[in-house]
Amino acid sequence: QPPQFDGRRVQLTGPCSEPAMAIGAMNTGQQWMADSEDAAAQYSDSPLRTQRSLKNLCTWTPEGKRALDGAGGKTLKPDNEVAIMIYRPRGLHLDDRHLLVDGQAVSGGFVDAWLFLRHNAKALLDRGLPVAFYLPKLECVEDADLWHTFLYETEKALGLAPGTVKIYLLVEIINATYQVEEMMYAFTRPIRDAQTGKAVPASRFIGPNVGRWDYLASMYRATRADLSGIPPDTNLVTMDGARFLAVYEQYVSDMARKRAAVPWGGMSANILLRSTLRPGDFEKIAGKEGAPALLSALQTAGYADSKGNLTEKFQPGTATLTDLPAPYGPQSEQIIKVLENFTARAYNNKVALEKASDDKTRESGLRLAKDGGRRCYYGAWVATPDMVAVIQPVFEKAAKEGLLAALDTPPTRTDWYSKELAAGLRVFPEGLLTEAGIREDITITLQYMASYLQGSAAAAVTSPQLKLQLMEDLATAEIRRAALWKRLHAGAVLQGEGPLAGKKLTEEVFLRLLDEETGKLKGKSVDTASEILRWTTTAKKLIPWISDPLNVVLDEESPEVITAALKAYFDTYDSTGKRLTRVAGADIG
Repeated sequence: QPPQFDGRRVQLTGPCSEPAMAIGAMNTGQQWMADSEDAAAQYSDSPLRTQRSLKNLCTWTPEGKRALDGAGGKTLKPDNEVAIMIYRPRGLHLDDRHLLVDGQAVSGGFVDAWLFLRHNAKALLDRGLPVAFYLPKLECVEDADLWHTFLYETEKALGLAPGTVKIYLLVEIINATYQVEEMMYAFTRPIRDAQTGKAVPASRFIGPNVGRWDYLASMYRATRADLSGIPPDTNLVTMDGARFLAVYEQYVSDMARKRAAVPWGGMSANILLRSTLRPGDFEKIAGKEGAPALLSALQTAGYADSKGNLTEKFQPGTATLTDLPAPYGPQSEQIIKVLENFTARAYNNKVALEKASDDKTRESGLRLAKDGGRRCYYGAWVATPDMVAVIQPVFEKAAKEGLLAALDTPPTRTDWYSKELAAGLRVFPEGLLTEAGIREDITITLQYMASYLQGSAAAAVTSPQLKLQLMEDLATAEIRRAALWKRLHAGAVLQGEGPLAGKKLTEEVFLRLLDEETGKLKGKSVDTASEILRWTTTAKKLIPWISDPLNVVLDEESPEVITAALKAYFDTYDSTGKRLTRVAGADIG
């Protein structure tokens, strides 16, 4: 990998359309994957704002820094203290909604890559920084060859040396896992120049990343014709508990070592919430002037310490606050609601830290996985800046203990292309399927899609089952909507507890649960999200990408237009297999 990446063991991922988010990411000092794919929606002028922010960050001119500095009250650190940027364009499967070439739609990935390199490549090189991409959703070696050729031709057009653009490969489609070695090689092979006919060295590969949640979604899509495998509750499918995920994770790590590449671990989607009380938390109860006194009264009574952390004296569900001073007696119910909210936040943080730490101790090799294998990843992804300080020490400890030295030695395994390995990569996950699990998938998918339709493709969603806040991107909707489709079309029988235990998941049952979960949510786009999920789950065929119907109705407000657009998309796909896309002059519009 480029030497500038050495020692930076955390890659923060997220959208770059908002300057405040970009500043927060850059100030981590690690690596920042500026995302135009799963965490970005083609909403309004969002793609242009993304490219503008990227140009300001990459060129680092006084004008660019001034355009960013101060956004959201944040200030950029000096050049030598900020993160190294990696850019993720869209995948080949997504058309750009705003651009046609010779009257035809063009891949959003090529649009993103060209704009980024045209505006930023030379500026990054002049600053002594690498030009690096994360490439998503590649399905086969032909996709890798196409990207490799496109980047070579772009480099030539911009006067850049062949191989200038370095590549991380997201191994997140099950088809790609079977060709991962060939894909790694494709990004290192010489290019045959179309004009001269000569072979030009253009090696650009850094390493693979395990995009495990998209990988799970791709497995559900790939096995859509096999209705014997019914997805269990999504929260039961974990890296330790699902054998096929463990086999996949170990295989990608080992293959990277075989090819002398640098493997990166998966995402920690957990987020930390503020759990310390502040006067502002009580302004609706006591007013701006009275809020500090109310917080002080809670601290004096022993419900919170001097820093604002709740103490064990406050017990949700049983607290009465009878020992607060008289002025606050009539408001005790409102105060209790605030304190219960912060109790939930503290619980979220405790579990988030435990889950993230456990996940990364496995990926770093600090502990054996439950399958007995020892992973070996250079670092891992996080979704928010707060998690950098949690993840970074784990991999630094692994490095100090010599565990990451294994990256420099090929593994001893001999089953690279065995039938047993191939079978292990597609062992279907096991576990209970419950009413609560169905409701969980519905509400999280609705929360995410409603956020996407409002332009926020990286969204904090609430998990009722886990009682946690999670930072999610498009992968979460992909997993859950594909699982819902498979269960419904397989006639899955619900297990566990609840009034629906022992009953079949029919279309009638699904639509009732969808209506109930939709009614629990508020927001401008919830009804549209619900209509998309209804079409997606009840359609005859499992559509390839949830982003298709989302993009078809993006920016639309008329219920009639939304319904007509969705009907056109699903009717066309069911009858012909053709994907309609929303671009100027295209099929819908």
